[in-house]
Amino acid sequence: MTIADRRHQIGGADRPRHVGARVRRVEDRRLLSGAARYLDDIRRPGMLHLGFVRAQAAHARITDIDTSALSDLGAEIRVFTGQDTSGLSIKAPAGHDPKSAALPDGHQGYWRMQDSEQPLLADGVVRFVGEPIAAVLAEDAYVAEDAAERIAVAYEALPVVATMAQAQDPSIPPLFEGWTSNVYIERQMAGGDLAAARAAAAHVIRRTYYNQRQAGVPMEGRGVIAAYDPADRVLTVWSSTQIPHLVRTYLAEELGFPESRLRVVAPEVGGGFGVKGQVFVEEVLVAWLALKTGRPVKWVEDRREHLVASIHARDHLHTLTAYVAADGRLLGLEADITVDVGAYSTFPFTAGGDPGMAAKVLPGPYDIPAYAATFRALATNKCPLGTYRGVARPSAVFSQERLMDDIAAEIGMDPIALRLRNVVRTFPYKNALGFSYDEGSYAQALERVRDLVAEDRAAARASRASATTRIGVGVACFIEQSSHGTPDFTRRRVPIETGYIAARVTMEPDGEVTVDIGLQNHGQGHETVMAQVAADALGVAPENVHVRQGDTLTTPYSVGTWGSRGGPLGGGAVHEAALKIAAKLKAIAAHLLQTDASCIALHGGRAVVIGNEGSYVEIRRLARIALRNVDQMPAGMEPGLEAQCSLDGPADGTYSNAVHAAVVEIDIATGKLRLRRFVVVEDCGTILNPLIVDGQVRGGVVQGIGSAILEHFVYDEDGQPLTTSFADYLMPLAPEIPNIEVHHIETPTPRTPLGAKGLGEGGAIGPPAAIANAVADALGVPVSATPLNANALWTLAADIRAAAETDRGD
Repeated sequence: MTIADRRHQIGGADRPRHVGARVRRVEDRRLLSGAARYLDDIRRPGMLHLGFVRAQAAHARITDIDTSALSDLGAEIRVFTGQDTSGLSIKAPAGHDPKSAALPDGHQGYWRMQDSEQPLLADGVVRFVGEPIAAVLAEDAYVAEDAAERIAVAYEALPVVATMAQAQDPSIPPLFEGWTSNVYIERQMAGGDLAAARAAAAHVIRRTYYNQRQAGVPMEGRGVIAAYDPADRVLTVWSSTQIPHLVRTYLAEELGFPESRLRVVAPEVGGGFGVKGQVFVEEVLVAWLALKTGRPVKWVEDRREHLVASIHARDHLHTLTAYVAADGRLLGLEADITVDVGAYSTFPFTAGGDPGMAAKVLPGPYDIPAYAATFRALATNKCPLGTYRGVARPSAVFSQERLMDDIAAEIGMDPIALRLRNVVRTFPYKNALGFSYDEGSYAQALERVRDLVAEDRAAARASRASATTRIGVGVACFIEQSSHGTPDFTRRRVPIETGYIAARVTMEPDGEVTVDIGLQNHGQGHETVMAQVAADALGVAPENVHVRQGDTLTTPYSVGTWGSRGGPLGGGAVHEAALKIAAKLKAIAAHLLQTDASCIALHGGRAVVIGNEGSYVEIRRLARIALRNVDQMPAGMEPGLEAQCSLDGPADGTYSNAVHAAVVEIDIATGKLRLRRFVVVEDCGTILNPLIVDGQVRGGVVQGIGSAILEHFVYDEDGQPLTTSFADYLMPLAPEIPNIEVHHIETPTPRTPLGAKGLGEGGAIGPPAAIANAVADALGVPVSATPLNANALWTLAADIRAAAETDRGD
């Protein structure tokens, strides 16, 4: 189906459509004018403010909590410790029922696991620097913070697990009672005949790659407010979260509070990137304190708290072994994947989320007949690992695409030619693990990038003679599984049990439309895109559509915003619900115009007889008839214009694809890197709004550049964090960012109603690999780890400097 066919199908009549148009974001009016209301803007009468005493030791037993210094503050202070909150925790089993944790089509693997619980306040033992020990409540936020700083905690040191090697050392005691080791989860998955691949291989290439630990760092940190109203017995929780319904469910279950009387509201969310896609101890604790004290309670995270105690990401070590034919065809791949997931398993994606995702996606866009992976999650005395834009795929693609360049170098083949020899070209395609890929443009995207950077590759070759400046070009080819459906989560056996997004569409008597959707916007432009989708289906203008989200009182139950599901599933649910209303409008119009409903099209605010533009009824009149003048409706038709759709994702999701190309220039004397150019060719199926797609891609690329060259959360050998402010934790700024060129290919998928695939995370996935490959191309040396900062590049360029000194006779 062509794009024109798909857009024709979306709207009905063959007319210009809102879907696919570069519509400006309607939410920007309030976001850019200062009218938006964020968590910290919310005030409640009688509100108490919460400050935390957080652990300063990585692993220790708490021997005393001394509050005697609070007496001279001159304010009423209340302090709560782990004894007060005993039994309350975040429970996130890394898996369950291992025997039924199958891959598609019976592909099996072993699975062993251990579970942990994170107490709301430390249960006598602290397991990472930043873990909450005590909660301090005061009338004033500054007094609460001052009070927390005055509380003295005494510790008895316990052995610290600070590295992956220590986590796998049997001589170091496990972090949790009853555990037999510090391995949360270990699993193996396999498919195809790997023994045959080994036997037939002309080349066996084995490499190890590492991606550093990072923080998520959205512009707005986390925050929670909770207030209990005894008059209606409703507990309302405001949280800067991506998953309001899941937060509500967890709070209800953990606190034993009726979910029907628990309302969770996500106000404006100033960025999330997956960080706010977990349920945190702070959310449960603030809700518990509101019930305990009978007063509203508020906590807002500061930047240091975010860096040390929110969630971390990446920290992957991969060893890959490729079995390659003489002509460059990949015959088989083995992967050993180790991830440092920190001190606790996070809810709902668990300690197994990152290593499991990496193992699942490592075959990537390539036709690899045999594949086997062993992955493990290790517990250490660090901040817990959680979801962050890309979720393991930046690390997996780094290893996958560095391996492709290393194979090309080993066998003397052009790296793009090697990829073109191996990419999947026939769809649908079932990979070695049994996952089914929908239609894509893997080869076309590679060929487009090859043409776009041809001159840059020539410049890179010419720079090889220079001892001062080198140019390099690197590419990264990847797929992004998104819109995962319930069967995909059933296989994982983790606390995410479903994969659906629900939308409710209502048309009012004046013809205005309200869309209530179970997503939560944190920068994606949902209000604009969902209005475009509803407007197309209903024949009205986007400005006549009001989109509401983030409030469990008004929106239908859904799993929230993560996994690049907003456009394909959220947009698809809005589309399907709106079509139900459109069918009713057409039936009423056909009744009034004495024709058949199949002869009616909705556009321009009118229900028009197809082929006779002069015969029409205003849609606003139809709305009034359906809700007020019901005597004019067809006999037997029920009044009202409201419809809901809960759209589950496909069993294997949808697969966007992209190729990123980085052109770097490196100063050999200093190691300074300049990105001369960054090119993206992406295919996310039907593009719902090109303006928003481009923004999402470019924003993701900026984060990926940070991953590649700057961001690194560092701990010392005692588990003490060393990068706890922006003086040490370096973020990409304007000087590091080149013009990011975005080119599109559109291959609609049959797996979602609009033909759309996910795109929100893709921009962040490719840059580490593309930049690393460009560095390797420029310097002529293997690159096996990030970040590629100036010190790392200066070290990699040592041989070039030494050769230049020899030539000069120094």
